[in-house]
Amino acid sequence: MTHVLRSRIASAAVVVGIVCAGAPALAGPAVAAPRPSLSQRQTLPDTDVVSRAIEVGYADAHWNWTAWNDSTPVAFGSAQPQYQCAEFVARALAAAGLVPGLGPNDPQDDYFNYTAPNGKVYDLLLISELPQYNNLYAYLMDSGIGQDVGDQPGQAQPGDIVVTYLGPDGTLSHVGLVAQAATDTTEATVDAHNNARLDYGYHYYAPSHLVRLVPNALLEVWAWTAEQRLLHPAPATPTTPSPKSRLALPTDPAGPQV
Repeated sequence: MTHVLRSRIASAAVVVGIVCAGAPALAGPAVAAPRPSLSQRQTLPDTDVVSRAIEVGYADAHWNWTAWNDSTPVAFGSAQPQYQCAEFVARALAAAGLVPGLGPNDPQDDYFNYTAPNGKVYDLLLISELPQYNNLYAYLMDSGIGQDVGDQPGQAQPGDIVVTYLGPDGTLSHVGLVAQAATDTTEATVDAHNNARLDYGYHYYAPSHLVRLVPNALLEVWAWTAEQRLLHPAPATPTTPSPKSRLALPTDPAGPQV
């Protein structure tokens, strides 16, 4: 189903559902006031302006946290083994309502075993490519909210995602959130975890790809949710995910993050 068709189907229903039903993914902590850094050279739909600002506001407020539930600050550039890069980006997305059913303050295990509307279980704490896991990148692609445009830093807008390819055999190894778009004199900047970075230069994450949020990403993800729930009805009784052991590891299996 195309982005346009999904948005047309869901535009009215989604707004009513979010406002009236109280979607948990939109319930988040107070974050810093959005910075006026969205590019003035590009007109974004109103829902995108809001959701992108929430993402960046969350990232700016949590870039130096020790853990998702521990606001003890670490120094710029310090390691955050209990709050790594994929989790940081996933929680920023959840704060903006882009991960249906998850909120930014939900337990870490809910991100480790996230059952998406399509019935797949994703490990949103992971960006590395491991065959037994659906990682954060897979969620962005499957949900339709992310579009990988390759090495295009000039297209980066606040709230987009940058992924780094320094893993084994050139696979995914790191992820960050675009905080500010490029200007005529400066490159785009990125907030990231492990190590803690605020407004760090985009080039530092090379070799990389830009994953842009599609237009009306919030409407897109809720239309996808409605579509997938029709195709994959919830089971009559809750199911328990298969035991996994990766959560106990102190570091990402791809190794230290930049």
